[in-house]
Amino acid sequence: MLKRCLATTILFTFSLSVHSASLPSEYLEECQRVENSAKAIMKARQEGVPLSSVLELADNAGKESEYVGSLYKALIGQAYDMPRESDPRKQEKVVADFQKTFYSLCIDSAEKTAGGRS
Repeated sequence: MLKRCLATTILFTFSLSVHSASLPSEYLEECQRVENSAKAIMKARQEGVPLSSVLELADNAGKESEYVGSLYKALIGQAYDMPRESDPRKQEKVVADFQKTFYSLCIDSAEKTAGGRS
């Protein structure tokens, strides 16, 4: 079971890197920002940071950049719709899965956008 899970993870990681290798650097950098933001927000969720606190951060970020504020609010909405895990290992898995999901979605979107420019 562990070998199968490890093989799946390696295959998933490899497939993302193959797909993302053909993207312009600005798309990759943006997807890394999305990935890091998703990780930080879900980690805050799993650590029990109150919703009001993270929304305040999103509001402050929105004053600097409307796009970043909107991104944070979307990620916060998704993260706080999910249950908080009590087991630290489960928390780590939820954070990693959330992070990977949003990175993958960003890469998919970037590929479509970059493909439309060609």
